[in-house]
Amino acid sequence: MDLNIIQQVITTLGFPIFCVIAMGWFISKLWNKSQEQNEKREEKLYEVIGKAQIQNEQLSKTNAEFVKVLDDYKLDLETIKTDVADIKQQLN
Repeated sequence: MDLNIIQQVITTLGFPIFCVIAMGWFISKLWNKSQEQNEKREEKLYEVIGKAQIQNEQLSKTNAEFVKVLDDYKLDLETIKTDVADIKQQLN
């Protein structure tokens, strides 16, 4: 704003009214900037949440496969135990 315009507004409307208008303009600018920053922050958060969900799905699949492998090992171990017990009885 031009200094002459500010001086003219102050003399026409008075200093308190000018201050109210200036504060309203300042708050409006501050509010708009804050809203823009919030929108950017939310977009980034949604992006991160989306990536985290994909990773969680992949980890769940991997864990399910690992459980299957562990179950197979458990069955193999039981088979080995029974075979060792049978061999032990045959030796006695």
